[in-house]
Amino acid sequence: GNGYLAPQDVTLGPRAGDYYSVLKGLKPGEKIVTSANFLIDSESQLQAALGSFAPPPPPPSAASGQAAAKANIEFTTSPSPPRKGQITARVKLTGADGKPIEGAEVKVRFFMPAMPAMGMSAMQSVIALTGKGGGYYEGSGKLQSGGTWQVTVFAQKGGQTVASKQLSVNAEGGM
Repeated sequence: GNGYLAPQDVTLGPRAGDYYSVLKGLKPGEKIVTSANFLIDSESQLQAALGSFAPPPPPPSAASGQAAAKANIEFTTSPSPPRKGQITARVKLTGADGKPIEGAEVKVRFFMPAMPAMGMSAMQSVIALTGKGGGYYEGSGKLQSGGTWQVTVFAQKGGQTVASKQLSVNAEGGM
């Protein structure tokens, strides 16, 4: 739910055409992924790597009620769209009430999964942003390649994650 995926062990029964019966591991009405495996695997790699500096997003059961977003993130880059090479990442961080949040630790992580068929290993760039006042944060870093990057923005304050946002950006420039 709410855009989150969770791995689930299942026990498959007999095959009927293009379908299998699921004997154990799913409840009636639960949705499953049937395509986009590459993207899901990439996201899984991203989440595993992110564990080194911030907790993963809440599981689906915690994504309602009190676990709702405490803050909003607006993310931009300069240049826009980003390009291979030096870039500046900017974040505007506001509370649910629309007021700026100051004094947070904000990091932006660009991640491109490995593409073994092309002989390319995974790439990442983590940019620590500094507060500029009024809920604005900014920092510079380098993208090693053009192409589609998975971006995760994390904002923490007092050791607690106040917001996180995941998106994809297409950086210009060659490999």
